[in-house]
Amino acid sequence: LQRHVHLLTMLLIATAFVSLWSTHSPRTPLPLSTRLAEVRAAAPDVFAELPLPLQPSLASPCWRRNETSRLRCLPAFFVAGALQSGTADLWRRLKAHSLIPSRHDALSHWWTNHPRSRAGNFETYTSRFSGDATLAALDAAPDSLLGDASPASFTFMFAESLRLHYRYLDAFDACYRECKANPPQRGAPSACANRKKGSDGGYRADHCYGRATAATSPLSFNLPAFATTLLPALRVVVMLREPAERLWIAFHSYGQYPAKYGQGAAGFGGYFGNQSAAWHSCASRHGVRPCALRFEGHGPEQADVYYHCDQLIKGMYSAFLPEWQAYFAPERLLVLPSSEHFARPMRSTRLVWRWLGLREASQQEEADARRVKEGDELEQTVRRHGEAPAHHSRAVRAFYAPFNRDLAEALDDRRFYRGNWGAPS
Repeated sequence: LQRHVHLLTMLLIATAFVSLWSTHSPRTPLPLSTRLAEVRAAAPDVFAELPLPLQPSLASPCWRRNETSRLRCLPAFFVAGALQSGTADLWRRLKAHSLIPSRHDALSHWWTNHPRSRAGNFETYTSRFSGDATLAALDAAPDSLLGDASPASFTFMFAESLRLHYRYLDAFDACYRECKANPPQRGAPSACANRKKGSDGGYRADHCYGRATAATSPLSFNLPAFATTLLPALRVVVMLREPAERLWIAFHSYGQYPAKYGQGAAGFGGYFGNQSAAWHSCASRHGVRPCALRFEGHGPEQADVYYHCDQLIKGMYSAFLPEWQAYFAPERLLVLPSSEHFARPMRSTRLVWRWLGLREASQQEEADARRVKEGDELEQTVRRHGEAPAHHSRAVRAFYAPFNRDLAEALDDRRFYRGNWGAPS
């Protein structure tokens, strides 16, 4: 009985959510001047290089600062995600083609990581694509295409946008330190003097959320706008797994979730119930898009949610697709379902090779791609933890159904609302 009550609760949340999602509409691109101003504010090291004086003789974006400086390069295409959707398998097969050089770190997560993290600054990023072996490959075959296969790029929620939003963290930290000072620093808001306590025993500093939000990039400027401002000819490949399956994989891929909610199906049910309720609370108050992109930035209620609904949000593909479509024309954005890739991996690999404009693969290149050991995260998860119970899958699918419907409509591709992608009957 308890299980059925829990299932009914989750289905009611999903049903109520449909009306919230119906107001979502695609974004329009920001003017170049606005985007450049945002790049200058968030990434001055990148802005200092713009516009890039690209070498027309090379298919990949490469340039020299002056006639005597070393050639520097960047990716011509992204395999942008989504996480737990098989992008690593696709990338390993793609680079079997000799015109996709692979002697560089294609998984740097530079676009999503903090500039003071190991991902480094813009100089560090360009150096990944400008090593001696890579430059030799470009010299030997100027039509070669460099790729970045960082899978967190597509779903640019808050935790995957620290390249732009580190200023939020810095501003919040500065504000919080004002509150923590004893006595509060002179001029600190009265909220500091009240010494409000959060669930962790620390100071809630509610006013710091607004101050931090004002210090960072606006909701209208995210990774797609940033990437296309730097690389106007960039192409983006996206592979998406049915989100209920992806959430089952993610729950077992990160140990903190079973550690908090419990192992197996019971733990997953508690995890989804907690996270979906927290999401519904945010979306009903602040809206779908603001919560998908900036969940923990809305205040202490959201900031106190365990890992800020991050894995739940990463399956809301249609919350992120409109901005990719706004900045990347159809010929520069390719979206594929993971299930079709793993059913016929060489078919999707050849499709991407052709879409990138590469010559037909040689027999040896085809054989090398075919020999790649399949790396399907779903298969690995099922082998270790079993399949998600039907009643949990049904509830998660009901939650994601409105997102999947809008995804299929935006792509004009019914594959993303068929079978398990659709609303459970």
